[in-house]
Amino acid sequence: MYQISTLVLLPGLDGTGRLFEPIIPLLKPLFEVVVVTYPDLDSFSDYVDCAQRQLPSTPGFSILAESLSGPVALALMAEQNNQIGPSILAATFARSPLPELTRMAGYIPEQMFSIGALNEFCLDVYAMDAEDISETQPLPLNVTEQLDGTLLKNRISTMSRIDVSALLPHIQVPVLYLQAQRDNIVSGSHAIMMQRSLADFNIASIDAPHLVLQTQPKRCVELIVRHIQAGTRTLVER
Repeated sequence: MYQISTLVLLPGLDGTGRLFEPIIPLLKPLFEVVVVTYPDLDSFSDYVDCAQRQLPSTPGFSILAESLSGPVALALMAEQNNQIGPSILAATFARSPLPELTRMAGYIPEQMFSIGALNEFCLDVYAMDAEDISETQPLPLNVTEQLDGTLLKNRISTMSRIDVSALLPHIQVPVLYLQAQRDNIVSGSHAIMMQRSLADFNIASIDAPHLVLQTQPKRCVELIVRHIQAGTRTLVER
């Protein structure tokens, strides 16, 4: 039985990969960790191409994708079923959860994406309750402070047009979905929709806000390792 030695991390809306900082130290003793980053891109297909260029050249790696990158990971899995091992989706979707709201981003001035406005917005969106406050809690604000308003506006607008649901029946990769119970962005219906179409799909519900990897890193790593080990056995037995 072959082993999965590399885990590729695909970032959320920020595109920097910095929001993975709480979980990377827990993953590094177990895997070689590759963090994908995104520049300012024009279309969803550009994001898929960008991520694909950063994947390992050797088959047999797994993907961990959060939020915005979930559809990117699904597109990669549909195209490269034989190269990608058991993978994980965290608080994400196959079809945009906020299509009408995010389409409006194209009509909102860049000033509304300024640092001050973003900080308050991110606290609301990420739903960081008192029990979520820890040494990692300031991280979302630290990351958004470094994002260009125009870049973020374009990325949100791109998100409004994402729909990869037609690709789901083509995916044979075992997938684990980490569902945040207190997610203000992605409802549980998105996981159920994927479960109906994916051949091998399991949901793990975690008491956390949208930033489930950041607020519950230890629990997430336990589930990730268990899934990769079990999924690897499944692939070998096929």
